[in-house]
Amino acid sequence: MILRQPTRLLSLVGLLALGINVAGAKESDYKEPVTIDSGSQLVELASNKVTFTDNVVVKQGTLDVRASKLVVTRNDKGLQTMTAYGSPATYYQVLDSGQPVQAKAKQITYDIRTRTITLLKDAELKQNDNIVTGYRIRYYIDKEQMEAEGQGSSGRVKTIFLPEQLQNMNNKEAKP
Repeated sequence: MILRQPTRLLSLVGLLALGINVAGAKESDYKEPVTIDSGSQLVELASNKVTFTDNVVVKQGTLDVRASKLVVTRNDKGLQTMTAYGSPATYYQVLDSGQPVQAKAKQITYDIRTRTITLLKDAELKQNDNIVTGYRIRYYIDKEQMEAEGQGSSGRVKTIFLPEQLQNMNNKEAKP
């Protein structure tokens, strides 16, 4: 029984890695095996937690997450969260449109219950040459909605659009 429990938890870790995909992620990625490679791992059965450390790499199809540490937790109802830590932790995936999405932050958390990805501390989200930076960037997968926040009263959020893309956006707004 003791050997089966860690195997079950590790299988759940693999399923959790599937959940970090943002809306529009390559459908074929879901059919690929999930691989978590690390220098070490600690399975804590009593607290339903698995911690991977030392150059952690999570891969599934085009999905690529890299971190110094990855903590996966679950509750009685199943998987709960996956949090990647690093200086920074990184996320990369190609969408069905063929466009790559890149993100980085000191902490990247995927909450299964709320289906939310949160980039925290020095957060950056990049698609093509468009970039959003801030203290916290939160993406609600089901709503396909993103929020970005600066830190404290003087913190700012910065968004950079390509001039051509900005011009195309203005042209669409001007049409009746």
